[in-house]
Parts: sequence; C-alpha cells; structure tokens
Amino acid sequence: MKILLSAIPFDNGRSGISVYIREVVRVLESAGHDLTLIVEDDGAKEFERFALIRIKKRNALLSMLYSLFVLPRKIDWQKYDFCILLAANRRAFSFYPIFTIAVVHDLSQYHIPVKYDLFRMFYIKRVLPHYVRKAQCVAAISRSTGNDLVKYWHIPEERIRIVYNGFTPPAEVRREKLKQILYVSRIEHPGKNHLNLLKAFELLPEKLRNEYCLVMPGASWNGAEKVFEYAEKSPCRDHFKFTGFVEFTKLPELYAQSAMYIFPSHFEGFGLSLLEAMHAGLPCACSSSSSLGELGRDAAELFDPGSVQQISEAMRKILSDPEYQKKLIQKGREKAAGFCWQNTAEGLTEIYRKRSACVLGIPFFSGTMDEALQQIDVLVKSKRSHHVAFINAHCLNIAYKDEKYKHILKECSCVFADGIGAKIGAKMLGYKVEENVNGTDMFPLLAQRPYRIYLFGGAPAVAEKALEKAKALNGKADFVGCADGFFKGKNEEQIFAELRELKVDILLVAMGVPRQEEWIKCHLDRLPGCVAIGVGGLLDFVSERIPRAPLWMRKAGLEWCFRLYCEPVRLFKRYIIGNPLFIGRVFFSKIWRKK
Repeated sequence: MKILLSAIPFDNGRSGISVYIREVVRVLESAGHDLTLIVEDDGAKEFERFALIRIKKRNALLSMLYSLFVLPRKIDWQKYDFCILLAANRRAFSFYPIFTIAVVHDLSQYHIPVKYDLFRMFYIKRVLPHYVRKAQCVAAISRSTGNDLVKYWHIPEERIRIVYNGFTPPAEVRREKLKQILYVSRIEHPGKNHLNLLKAFELLPEKLRNEYCLVMPGASWNGAEKVFEYAEKSPCRDHFKFTGFVEFTKLPELYAQSAMYIFPSHFEGFGLSLLEAMHAGLPCACSSSSSLGELGRDAAELFDPGSVQQISEAMRKILSDPEYQKKLIQKGREKAAGFCWQNTAEGLTEIYRKRSACVLGIPFFSGTMDEALQQIDVLVKSKRSHHVAFINAHCLNIAYKDEKYKHILKECSCVFADGIGAKIGAKMLGYKVEENVNGTDMFPLLAQRPYRIYLFGGAPAVAEKALEKAKALNGKADFVGCADGFFKGKNEEQIFAELRELKVDILLVAMGVPRQEEWIKCHLDRLPGCVAIGVGGLLDFVSERIPRAPLWMRKAGLEWCFRLYCEPVRLFKRYIIGNPLFIGRVFFSKIWRKK
C-alpha cells in the first residue's frame, strides 16, 4: 500500500516518540509498503532512503500553525491510499482528504498541569482536540490513553482503536551484577518524578542505602535543575548517578548490571523502558497510574507515584526478597513477550483494511467492495462459523429501538453498508464511506469465487428460482442447494443436516431484518465452518421476482426511489417516514455526542 506518514516531530531521535516513529517506519518498510514521509530537518537524514516531503524546522508556534493550515494544502493526497500521523498529540492537520489514522501517545498535560508553558497548554487542550477529532480514526497506544481521549478530548469511543506500542528487545549481554537500581528516563520535573524517587531512596534501610546506588541515565529536560539541586544537597548524593543521555545500543549493559528497575513517573502514555527491563530479566517496580499500571499489573510491584513511602517500600521489598525477585522476573518476561513492533505496525495497517464508520452505535465497514470481498475470503478460509450482515437506514432505525438486534449487529464478524442512507448518516458524523457494499451487487462477485454456496429464505419457489438463475451465471462458485424461509419443503433439522453434508462455505439467509440476524445468531453454533450472511430481499432480485433499478439510479443513490415506485404500499413507511426519521436521529446523536 502507498502510505503517507507524518514523522513530525522527531525530537532529534531522542524521545519515546522518535523511537516509535523509527520502529514503525522500519516494520512498514520491511513489509513492502510504499512509504512517503513528512519530515523536518532533524529527521531528514534518518529517513533519506524514502520519498520525503521535507519542511523546514521552525520554532514551536510556527511549526504547529504550518502543520495545521499550510502543509495539508501542499500534499498531493491522491497519490496515497491512507495517511498515519505518528504523533498526533503533537502535530495534526486541519483537514483529512483521505483516510487518516491519528496516533495519540498520551494526554499528560491533563495529569501534570505544569508540564508545559501557557501557550502549549492552550494549543494542546483547545486547538489540537478540535482537529484530531476530524481524523477518520484515532489510535491510542494504551488503554489508559484511550480512556483519556474519551474523557478529555471527547472523541467518541467507537472512533478509537487501541494499538499498543511495541518495544525493541535489547541485545542480551552478560555482565556482573552491580548493586544498582536503574531508572531510564529524561530528567524532567515534575512529570518523571525523580524528586520523589530520590526521597524514597533516602528512606531505605541504612544497609540498603549504603549498599546500592540509584542510576538515572537520561537527557536534561524542563525542570532538570531542580532534580540536580536536590540530589546535590542530599545526604545520599554519593549514591545518585546521573549519566546523561545513553544511546539505545548501550542500554543492554545497564540492564544487565542492575539489580532492579524502577519507573516512578507520574504519567506515561506507554513506558517502553519498563518492557525492556522486563525482557532483560530485571524485577520491576512501577507507578500504578496511567499506562504503567496497565503494563505492570501482575508483572511488577505497583505503587502510588505520589507516595514517597510506597516507592521506598517497593524498592525495599524487591531488594530484600530473592524469591519475590524470581517471581517478578518470570512474570515480567511473560508480559514483555506480548509486545512487539510488528504487532504495532500491523495493527495500524489493519485499521485501514478494516476501516469502519459508526452510526447510531453500529460500527460497519466503510471501504470498497473489493476489500469487503477480501474480508469474506478471510472468513471462509478460517473454517469457523461467522455472521456477516448488511445495514441500511431501515436497519439502523430498527436497531435504534431494538436492543437485541443492535447487540447482534455489534457482535457480527463483518457489517457492510448497503445503500445511500448509511453513507449519508456516516458523512454527517464525519466518516467517509467509499463505496456502496450491498448484497445484490456482491452476489455475482461471490459467484466468481470458488465457494460452495447455499441459498436459504424467500417465499416458496423463490429460492429454487434463484438457485436456477445463480447456476446460470457460470461462475466458479458451486451453488449446492436451497430452501425457502417458510420451511415448506424442509424443516430446520433437515436443512442443518444438508448444510453439514454439503460442506457449505457460505449460507445466504434471506428472511428480512431483524428475523434473519436473530436466526443466524441463534443457530450459528450449528453451522460449523460456515459464513452465514443475512441478505434481506436478495433472492427476490436474483430470481427476478422483483426488478432492480436502472444502473444510473443505483449509481446516483436513488435505488430506494425505484423500489418505492415498485412497492409503494409496503415501502411507504420505510422510506417516506423512515428516511427523515433516520436523518433526524443521526443529527441528534451528533448533537448529543458533542455535549
């Protein structure tokens, strides 16, 4: 795929965000994607092997404004399939002409009020949320960040995807263990909580204080002078070691030499070094707040970062109990094994492949027909039971009132948008539905694939006529049987037995909504290895009992007008009353969501 990546800011390669950018780009490159990177001067050399959109590095204010209002107008968006903003909590665009994933690492400014100056706090709290909300999808690197996006930036939960960071396992080296406690972080006060860590060390029993050193590698950032000033005046100053910034290649030696790892930060969007330390076999202690508590749960000793006593007790407990150390080492290695950059990069591309909109609480696929067929192909090849559904404005109106039907739709393996109504509703809420993926247009395409397909539903004789017409398509599919939806010729038990005997890949269920979805949900466990798709009135169209609208009407989104013309009595309520009702419900859901 052709992916546009915003690698701004890169922080001269010396921050957690720069590690994230570097590693995601590396994995996407190795997967064979065609990448174009937006970089400032500090990232140009790092990524010179790629096609670059290079912009001059400016001061913070000009960089923010340029990224928002100028840069998006200079990009030839048609050249790319989709875009990823790799640090959307720092830089965003004012509009997104193509599908864009905005990656947010943390909202630390809400947890550490003095983290930035007044201008940056205004930008991050008042300006960025407005423009990040416009992105088609927001990816949070932890569940903690995802919760903050809902709470502080008021991004609808259905627009958020959790794509955990990976980490690069440090090379395993053998070094003699030293009596040192390690904390790898930039020296930043108060966010990284070095002062409480120094005070906690001072509270350790005298034997441990004299025996151990506290090693704190990291570059100096905002407020570092307060940390150094306190350390210099401390009675334990000879046991505090600030080594400055340490290259990643030298970290393995530090991990190998240390007795334990501690991470007392008040707030972290993720916390890469915690996983690195776990992988290196260090017993770990960390804050119970933010993503650190999320990562450390059941694998590290947790403490309140605001409590000097708890931090000190966590260090004492680990350093004085060899058996507890072994337990934490084992649990930590198991936890770290679940995170890798491969999963992160694949998670981001999977968002695009399975991109979805959400209207009235129902998420559905918003891509193309070809991509929808690929998803069905994956389901068929899994050889497991799956439920696939189509939704239109009428279906969404039913789901608005029928909680059971709504719940069934939300549990489906795939839901596709059928008709102009779902597309209009999605657009009102800021989503882009690329194509009308309806069952009637999909049917002849399924017929060209090597599936074993069974037709089930419709009035008596309609299924048989549809089967006859389907076989006349002369596609690669094998239409192996049919049964009507009134069970005139076969009862349910006979149908299930026939499906098993025929080894059906796809079962097309045409009973109308919500009956067909309820039937599939109820009997899915009796359809082993079968993809059951609710197709509404499909068999009526295939059998030619009901004519389809002319092609020009279908392309113009006016097929519903033709259907109303053909069946005015039956469809009057659905279209004349239902369509305006649907638009009204979507409009008020948008107002409610903003509030």
